[in-house]
Amino acid sequence: PRGAGDGAAEQPESYPQRQDHELQALEAIYGGDFQDLRRQRPGQVKEPPEINLVLHPQGLTGDEEVYVKVDLRVKCPPTYPDVVPEIELKNAKGLSNESVNSLKANLEKLAKEHCGEVRLKKNFFIINYLFLGLISPEPFSSLPQS
Repeated sequence: PRGAGDGAAEQPESYPQRQDHELQALEAIYGGDFQDLRRQRPGQVKEPPEINLVLHPQGLTGDEEVYVKVDLRVKCPPTYPDVVPEIELKNAKGLSNESVNSLKANLEKLAKEHCGEVRLKKNFFIINYLFLGLISPEPFSSLPQS
């Protein structure tokens, strides 16, 4: 009889295979907001993933419309997902330093909680939720009323 344990004979995916599958999914989901930074350095594609994801309110694109955004940079070690990736927030626009620091702390906590799992894709959905929680639902409420 064939049971749930039959897949045990299959070779587990290598770290690079797991990383590449996850990057392909992220690129499909985030499109132009996703960037594999290794592609900017010829010969570095075999290096562990280093990515940039532009976080901004969903549905908005272009600097003219976006009142708040931040670049999320993630640099994975060769043994990701078994080792926590480096997380950096850059080019924040419309966010206080306190908000950026809070987001980074939440991201680092999330990464540690899910160490050992290929989770960037799921984490990015959570990150977007955290990011949206930092921005005011009334982005222009501080503007003078005419």
